[in-house]
Amino acid sequence: MSTRNRVLEWALCLVVMVAALGVASTAYALPSLSGPVITLNKTAVNPGDRVVMTIDGFKASFVTISVCGNEARRGSSDCNLAASEGLKLQDDGTQTVSQIPVAAPPVPCPCVLRASSTTNDELAITKIVITGHPVAPLVDPPALDNLVSVSISAEPAPNGLLETTRASLGGPTNYDVTITVKNRTTTPLKQVRLSGDAGRSADDSLATLDLIDPGLIGVGQTWQQTVSAVVPAPSFGSIEWRVSAAGAGPTVIASSTTTNRPLLLLALV
Repeated sequence: MSTRNRVLEWALCLVVMVAALGVASTAYALPSLSGPVITLNKTAVNPGDRVVMTIDGFKASFVTISVCGNEARRGSSDCNLAASEGLKLQDDGTQTVSQIPVAAPPVPCPCVLRASSTTNDELAITKIVITGHPVAPLVDPPALDNLVSVSISAEPAPNGLLETTRASLGGPTNYDVTITVKNRTTTPLKQVRLSGDAGRSADDSLATLDLIDPGLIGVGQTWQQTVSAVVPAPSFGSIEWRVSAAGAGPTVIASSTTTNRPLLLLALV
């Protein structure tokens, strides 16, 4: 037997050995909820009263503060735009505290205080009771095509020398997979259901992501979770990571691709 064939045989034996050390699996990590928020020093006022509000979580430098009826479900049309105020936020990442008068909105309550960025890509609301203002049933806006935006990303995450060597030989490879879901609507969402997997093609499934459903995602909020997943041997070439979010309007599907090159195996061969 030639030297080249012996090296190849030895490398293939190593792949078989490391393949026996792992199988496809996933592990939970605690999810997180982030995004803009508003808190008030009091939640019931008379028209014209002033409230102290604390704003946090915005990336924008300026926001518009408005008092809205109908929980601001139809956006600006539910808000008292004439009495809206622009506010510059702290540029050092700390909370912004300001005091504003509460003007009556143009439509009935339930009422909220609403903060929105200039482009409306960042949004936060908090409930407020305006004494004496009419209250009526909520009116929902026309449905959006997608109520949520979803993304998925995966990064190799070997833990220690053994797992690094195993992955370099084409054995089971650990990944940290991050799933992000953002509420695009003007109402809280709590019915989103997630499922995800990974494979070399659309018809192939090498690993299933056992995801936790997000629960309540507030207006303007982003839910995120990172899970640990293992792609079984032989782990090489492109892997497609997929996630779908159902239960809140049309099902939204997102995907991303990683490529694993077992460099140690290639060097041995």
